[in-house]
Amino acid sequence: MKDSEFIGGQLKLKGVKIKKSSKKKKKKKEKREKGHDQSDGEKSVDHGKPFNTNKQDDVPFREDHDQHLKTDTGENVELGSKIMDEEEKLKEILHLNLTESEKAYQLVLKKREKQRIQNLLKESYRERLQKFNDNLASLSEHFDIPKVGPG
Repeated sequence: MKDSEFIGGQLKLKGVKIKKSSKKKKKKKEKREKGHDQSDGEKSVDHGKPFNTNKQDDVPFREDHDQHLKTDTGENVELGSKIMDEEEKLKEILHLNLTESEKAYQLVLKKREKQRIQNLLKESYRERLQKFNDNLASLSEHFDIPKVGPG
């Protein structure tokens, strides 16, 4: 085989987390007073949100559902628990040892399933039955089952 026939690059193994190591240049430390002044200035500036680069924390936590759980009863408790279950499932997907494309695929599946369920819940049984009957009525007689036997 020729050298030009080989494919270059790293192997990506399924199910194994690969820690990316980046080579960082060490910065020279300047005088302690200058570094101390800069760190004090940075600490005094607070923008309300801590800086976090972890993608697993990008899933928003809904505190308003906890309030519904504590204050209301009945359907709100069930809805709040369902929403919390969905958030837990999303977090589980993000924590699994999957490739990025597999994670994206799983998230799209969950999104489609959620959308399908919402569409089913929009219509009542009577509305779905009426829609089905209208569809059957609109078809031509060609699709009817012919009568078999005398009659």
